[in-house]
Amino acid sequence: MEFVSALAKQVFEKVRGECVQTSDIEGLKLYASLEKVDLMPIVLQPSICFVLQAEKHVSTGKQAFVYSEDSYLINSVTRPVEASLLDVSEERPYVGFSLAIDQQMVGQLMMEMSPWQQETSSLPQRDFTQSTKMTPAIENVVARLLGLLDNPMDRDILAPSIFRELYYEVLKGPGGGLLRNCVSNHAGANRIAPVVHYIEQNFERNLAIEEIASVAGMSASTLHEHFKQVTTVSPMQYVKSLRLHKARSMLSSGYQVAEVCYEVGYSSPSQFSREFKRYFGFTPSEARSLVSTIE
Repeated sequence: MEFVSALAKQVFEKVRGECVQTSDIEGLKLYASLEKVDLMPIVLQPSICFVLQAEKHVSTGKQAFVYSEDSYLINSVTRPVEASLLDVSEERPYVGFSLAIDQQMVGQLMMEMSPWQQETSSLPQRDFTQSTKMTPAIENVVARLLGLLDNPMDRDILAPSIFRELYYEVLKGPGGGLLRNCVSNHAGANRIAPVVHYIEQNFERNLAIEEIASVAGMSASTLHEHFKQVTTVSPMQYVKSLRLHKARSMLSSGYQVAEVCYEVGYSSPSQFSREFKRYFGFTPSEARSLVSTIE
């Protein structure tokens, strides 16, 4: 089996064929796959994502993002996406990891960096997700972070400071604006971020466009226009998409169809089944037999 780096081999051996594994470091998930994946619907959480081997595509609407060994992905809000794994085989597996964004730590860093705001700020963001080039400094931090996996004492004592250093390097770079999206409410995509957070927390309820618009402090028509500029879909389409992606994730984890139906906000199992099949091309029952390897 071929690995492009010792880190890729280390993470692959940690995952041990489970595809997705939560590590002993809080917020850090490890991934591996021996198979190419053409298209898999997932719900992408606010996170910084790295590929140690192979190539990963993430798309939503008309937007597409690609990252591999020499780049990384920043996602600032929860959003339903389609993901693909390319250049993967049993001889050359996909290996990656993601770090959930700690908003409190990022916010603290932003305050400390404020005296140098002109140097560290990015222009207002127009999107929630971005792939950007890896830097030597971030490569160094990543190597030290993954090096903690085998030593419990190092892990417990050093992980917070290494997380902080990683956020610092990302904030200084071209993707820093997206990291600020997680804790700021300014122009561009940042104006819509609180709306997306609200939808995420309430998607299972019978949300009305007027309620969502009140969160944004906009009229329904103005919200519709701004929301679609950023996400490429309307607010209500976003609610539906998030519900169905959450349902797909639960079904792949073994939940029963009826249980998932009500959990994600549908009152009618037949309506849920119809919309699920129309969206994904297969029934909820069929989805229970499929397992995500690229969450």
